[in-house]
Amino acid sequence: MKVATLDRLRLAARELFVELGYHETRPQDVARLAGVANGTFYLHFADKQQAFLDFAEQAQNELLEVMSDRLQEISGSRARWRVTCGAVVDFGAEHPGLLQAAFLDPVFIAPRDDNAWRMYDRLGHLVSITVRNDRSTDSAGDQQDEFDFELISHGLCGLLRHAMIYASRRDLNREKMIEDLSMFIDRGLGNR
Repeated sequence: MKVATLDRLRLAARELFVELGYHETRPQDVARLAGVANGTFYLHFADKQQAFLDFAEQAQNELLEVMSDRLQEISGSRARWRVTCGAVVDFGAEHPGLLQAAFLDPVFIAPRDDNAWRMYDRLGHLVSITVRNDRSTDSAGDQQDEFDFELISHGLCGLLRHAMIYASRRDLNREKMIEDLSMFIDRGLGNR
């Protein structure tokens, strides 16, 4: 029964964080929407901040799974970037408002929380799934790092986030946007 209650709280928190945003979502509203007493919220989450971090982590898990599944059989740098950009675009379209809410900088919400910093770093790992596959190898077959992949991965997360927001506001063509982003990233990483 406790797991079912946690699931209901998570669904309610997700709905409210997406609909209202972090600051307008109150624990008692999450409890009410989940159909549980206010105190039940606090059996699962210390506070709203912890509920938000849990919500954001669940959304990250979903997106990582989608990206990993789609990249399984894809080779070639440009093709991998097309799939990565497409996965983010499709995930956003399938879950309106979720990317904007869940991928709000967790450190902004909880600057002194180690879990928030872990999640912040994990955001950078989202695109490292693609970046790391594009690593070059030397004559002995060992992978060579031309640059800091974690740094590049974090930077690309920001690029993708802002590009997706811009594209949705301007109602840009999905295929052209994916092609433009994947070409830009691929060329920036030194691939032609």
